[in-house]
Amino acid sequence: MIDDGLAALWPPEAIEAIHITSLALLERAGVRVESGDARTILEDAGCQPGPQDRLLVPRQVVEEAIAAGPRRYSLAARGDGLSLDVDPDPGPTYVHNMGGARAVSDPQTGEARRATIADQGDLARVMHHLVNQHTLCALVQPHDVPDPLEPLYSYLVQAFETDKYVGGPGISFGYQAKYLYEMATALTGATGDGGRYPLDLAFSPVSPLLLGAEVTAALLDTVRRGHVVCEILPCPSAGTTAPAAIAAAVAQQNAEVLAGLVLVQVVAPGTPCYSGPRLSAVDPRTGLVTSGPPETGGSAIPAVLLARRYGMACDCYGPSTDSRVADAQFGIEHAQNALLGLVARPRFLSGVGDMQAGVACSLEALVIDDEILNYAFHALRPHPADRDALDVEAMVEGVLSPTGFLATKHTRAYLRSEFVPPLLSFRGGDEEWAQSGYRGLADIAAERVRELLAREPVGLPDDVAETMCGLIDTAARKVGVGEWPDPRRVLAARRARG
Repeated sequence: MIDDGLAALWPPEAIEAIHITSLALLERAGVRVESGDARTILEDAGCQPGPQDRLLVPRQVVEEAIAAGPRRYSLAARGDGLSLDVDPDPGPTYVHNMGGARAVSDPQTGEARRATIADQGDLARVMHHLVNQHTLCALVQPHDVPDPLEPLYSYLVQAFETDKYVGGPGISFGYQAKYLYEMATALTGATGDGGRYPLDLAFSPVSPLLLGAEVTAALLDTVRRGHVVCEILPCPSAGTTAPAAIAAAVAQQNAEVLAGLVLVQVVAPGTPCYSGPRLSAVDPRTGLVTSGPPETGGSAIPAVLLARRYGMACDCYGPSTDSRVADAQFGIEHAQNALLGLVARPRFLSGVGDMQAGVACSLEALVIDDEILNYAFHALRPHPADRDALDVEAMVEGVLSPTGFLATKHTRAYLRSEFVPPLLSFRGGDEEWAQSGYRGLADIAAERVRELLAREPVGLPDDVAETMCGLIDTAARKVGVGEWPDPRRVLAARRARG
């Protein structure tokens, strides 16, 4: 039923037309490549000089890159049974938070402040306990640690707070990838051998169709070293940095994914890659980029289908909002985009914790999103319609029983499996509500957050913690950072937080 619905929205011929358009865009407009090293590599692979100093990417080069990557691999978690099997096929969807917010906001007033490394740890502790979040990445960019080391500190505190898979943050420099890989190997024991990888890292082309110098240099440095998974994560905005027609915007976004894929596979054939489409829309009245409208989640569907066509997994948008507070707009937009993002059954779904169009996040938004996903997964789950479920004798018994269906064996057999139990939502009566003192869902979420933050952290083995802290110290000296917070004290603060 879901597949039929997808075909009605984005039929195979539409997906094929978008694919062909992406190839034509790469062949005719090409890619602007600001790294001289990358430009030489691509020219040697068959790309040709084009207009405005761009490189034109022939179809054959793209097809060879698509064929070079593996279909299946795994991302290693520290916890037993928590590693992630990755492939392009419809199957389990692993949910993770949005990444890179600069601020933490009050969900009732919208007042925001710059995020700290302590916030990163608190956010990770809450996310560790969310039922419907399967993997973590750096939700905020802490301002109180040195910028060159921020991804390393963020990885450290998240690893301390969870045994779920910790994904690599977006990086700007190759040395960050080097030290993150060593930290992830110390944490998980995985090295990339046998298709089991300790880390994935995101690299973002700039829309429209530009590979920036610093990010491209980091990408080259990372894939040459090997043993990591690359996410190609373009972020176009339909109407400004991409066409207003959604199909055309998806085609450009897809071309940007393919351009990144080509560069990766030319440099290091066989490197695992997956697609990270992040298409946003623009409010035509103001020109502001928006995250809440259904264009966000809806555009994820063709992006997933395109990635699947190439044998790549996809990490698409899910819950997202333009709301400044946890109000009805927040709920509407997060719920609709979570459902739309899940419909195509991508391997990854992003967005948990999003506030204010990705500028901010909140602890309360995390637990509210856990409830939204609780409902969304249940709504999209197939329900039994076999002889046991449609037991006519049991139904007749319920109709004729003076006590109704509640007392029947059939009802007892299905009551738990067919009804979704709430994780957060209030389902009491008027008197209970009046006695609770709650003013709304944000109050219930705040109470849940306090309970989760009071729990003991997962922690790290002493030898692993010392190895990871030592790597941060080494990185600081290597890149010439004059002063940096002692990472051991950062972990000590996390222990005291429990």
